[in-house]
Amino acid sequence: MSEALVVGAGWAGLAAAVGLLEAGHRVTVIDAAPVPGGRARALALRIDADTVLDVDNGQHLLIGAYRSTLALIRRVGADPGAVLVRSRLRLAGPGGFELRAAPLPAPLHVGVGLLGARGMPWRERVAMLRAMTGLALRGPASVAEGSTVAQWLAAHRQPASLIARIWAPLCIGALNTPPERACARAFAQVLCDALLARAADADFLLPRTTLGAVVPEPACAWLASRGATLRWRTACRGLSRDGSGRWQAATDAGPIAADRVVLAVPPPQVPRLLGGTVPDARLAVFDTFEHEPIATVWLAWRERLVLPDVVMLGEQPAEGEHGQWLFGRGVAPGAPIGSVAGVVVSAAGRSAEAPAALAAGIARQVAGQLGLPLADHARAVVERRATIRCSPERPRLDTDALADAAPGLALAGDWSWHRYPATIESAVRSGDAAARYIATGIAERS
Repeated sequence: MSEALVVGAGWAGLAAAVGLLEAGHRVTVIDAAPVPGGRARALALRIDADTVLDVDNGQHLLIGAYRSTLALIRRVGADPGAVLVRSRLRLAGPGGFELRAAPLPAPLHVGVGLLGARGMPWRERVAMLRAMTGLALRGPASVAEGSTVAQWLAAHRQPASLIARIWAPLCIGALNTPPERACARAFAQVLCDALLARAADADFLLPRTTLGAVVPEPACAWLASRGATLRWRTACRGLSRDGSGRWQAATDAGPIAADRVVLAVPPPQVPRLLGGTVPDARLAVFDTFEHEPIATVWLAWRERLVLPDVVMLGEQPAEGEHGQWLFGRGVAPGAPIGSVAGVVVSAAGRSAEAPAALAAGIARQVAGQLGLPLADHARAVVERRATIRCSPERPRLDTDALADAAPGLALAGDWSWHRYPATIESAVRSGDAAARYIATGIAERS
């Protein structure tokens, strides 16, 4: 039985660890953080001197098309229905706009939903149907390689009002990259998988409590119960190979030897960990990835309010109102807070504003656009390097990108499953692919 080391306990690393253990390896997982989950983990957020809320490091929306994520939840013994709330696709925004998926097979569920949309001129409905019909007939491969979402929308004669109302929010929400920079083919892949395959793929899936309860906690319990070694607050300082070809990891807790390694870390960490082991020329590409920030503003009210599960907001940059999506969250009975919502601020430097000013602007935006009382508390959680910028020029590296220079090492992370943007689903798929590569020696191409 070989020893496998997974460096990084985000969703990619945990998926890889589960796959490696299932394949019969002895598995050790290490992470420098105090808890698993990476950038999609639970967070205890203090909103005042007396109140701490259990929230997520960032608000993430899962969808029914995340089949690998749903499969991972089941593999570690959890019930998706117990940890996630499923609801049919509904896009709504200020001003009376609403588009609901119809209870019909795909793609009729979206087509009929568009025909019945409220607050949407017929010109916009016809234009969106035209673009979606072209994708349904020709698929993502029909989108020109190297083109941006803005170019794709222009080629399909999409009105500026429709871009502002639907396309831009969908692009930023899915790719965390504005349309003028975003990769059109990746966006088309998301649209085809989410809206044109099965009706249930478009469903929204929201955590009942926190993301930690969806995968990190059950996965770690499942791994530990089967003999895996899990070490938190254990930073890896470097990876090298000894004279026998085994991998040696230098960590804060001492050296760890392994036959195989899955490196499930952000791209900039790869050269730091493999410098001196892999030629610098092979590692230079990992420093060329560009990043986009995400901020989540958590709003809390003392009173119990009726909040939408998901609603789009209208950005007003001149007023500092940068919120794009609001997600209502449940509150336990008897909690000192009556209502909680997370507001996502994605891409294009919007989250570069000082956290206190950003939170205040979002609180005003939500109160004004949704007719709600001004939140009693507003706190911003900013992830400066939240995702890889999903541009057409981004590097394309597969799990075996360093196979010749680093035998027995696999790469994993949302950045390495490049058919998709950086999402929870791409992280899980990359972890699954890394485990299969370690087990079979055959790399999958995303």
